[in-house]
Amino acid sequence: MKIALVSQEYPPETAKGGIGTQTYLKAHGLAQLGHSVLVISRSTDSDRHEQSDGPVDVIRLPPTPMAVYTEAADWLTHSHAVAVELTHQSSSRGLELVDFPEWGCEGYLHLVNQTRWNRIASVVHLHGPLVMLAQTLGWPEPNSLFYRIGSHMEQTCLQLADGIFSSSDCSADWCTRCYGLEREKIPRLHSGIDTTHFSPRDVPRAHRPTIVFVGKIVRNKGVELLLDAAGRLTAEYPELQLRVLGGGEKETIKRLREQASQRGVRGLLDLPGYIDHEALPTELSQAHLFAAPSQYEGGPGFVYLEAMACGLPVIACRGSGAAEAVTEGETGFLVPPNDVESLTDALRKLLSNRERRQAMGEKARRFVLKEADTSRCVEKIADFYQHVISNIENKRKLL
Repeated sequence: MKIALVSQEYPPETAKGGIGTQTYLKAHGLAQLGHSVLVISRSTDSDRHEQSDGPVDVIRLPPTPMAVYTEAADWLTHSHAVAVELTHQSSSRGLELVDFPEWGCEGYLHLVNQTRWNRIASVVHLHGPLVMLAQTLGWPEPNSLFYRIGSHMEQTCLQLADGIFSSSDCSADWCTRCYGLEREKIPRLHSGIDTTHFSPRDVPRAHRPTIVFVGKIVRNKGVELLLDAAGRLTAEYPELQLRVLGGGEKETIKRLREQASQRGVRGLLDLPGYIDHEALPTELSQAHLFAAPSQYEGGPGFVYLEAMACGLPVIACRGSGAAEAVTEGETGFLVPPNDVESLTDALRKLLSNRERRQAMGEKARRFVLKEADTSRCVEKIADFYQHVISNIENKRKLL
């Protein structure tokens, strides 16, 4: 197949989160299967760039020449740039399928402009839809202009796509309820993780009992709640350490430092900043447990899978997509959002019992190998692509 993956996030230049990681794994996994893969991403400057990332071709599009002041305008103008590029690439490469994330609605103009005469099979990959974020986290505000435009674009993309797949049942359920989609036609598929890279490393555990968090340091990821819960355990575990790995909002980081200082547990908190992808498995392997008690996760939450693949038990939030990665009482614990008492209890259960941590960590590793190894996951995505292409070809024969 000749495939284009459209994603504003693609490493190393624009890698910010899970969409960029999944796009990278999909691109290289599909290329290893023998498919021709083009990634259309975003430039970090005013120039258009064409480069090779091993077997994957990458094009980075510059921003529109007009002055853009709002997020809604950015989504619309970038969608236009993507549509223009796809028209050119379809003509020159003979593209058979285009894969868009729902975030940013990059496929909006391309999909609106499709007819039966110029149709390229197009699919949308759900990661964490805008409608879900607005309803669960309050961003964007449901009555804002950005939400009205963004949710319209999101719904339009999903209704016009030839196929939809979702990283989690949670995200698929939200879009089914809010946009009137047919749930049975949205399979749960994602890129998985590289279980060779994310694997237990032969390094000793930290000499201090260590809780590790990895992710963007923002309020909705539950980092302040985690510090509060850990602080309540310092009397029982005077050497306890909370390592918070990643970058984030300056105000949230400032509040974390102030919170630790005011509670007299300054030595508890360690904020080393962003950790390189190559070094992350070692960091995880040195910790005793992983915790990221987000308010809500679209799921499955790749930071959980990465920690589990390194043999750590994990703590995540209940009632969202993270529950699709973590099995309560077997590979970790699920706690209600914003419940510091439940979080403290879950931390205590793992810190107090080395055998339980080890058993859960081993089960977690086995789960990821079976359910979320990227080589198996990408094969399933390729099968889905082929199914979508075949459906379109069959419809053409009937015309």
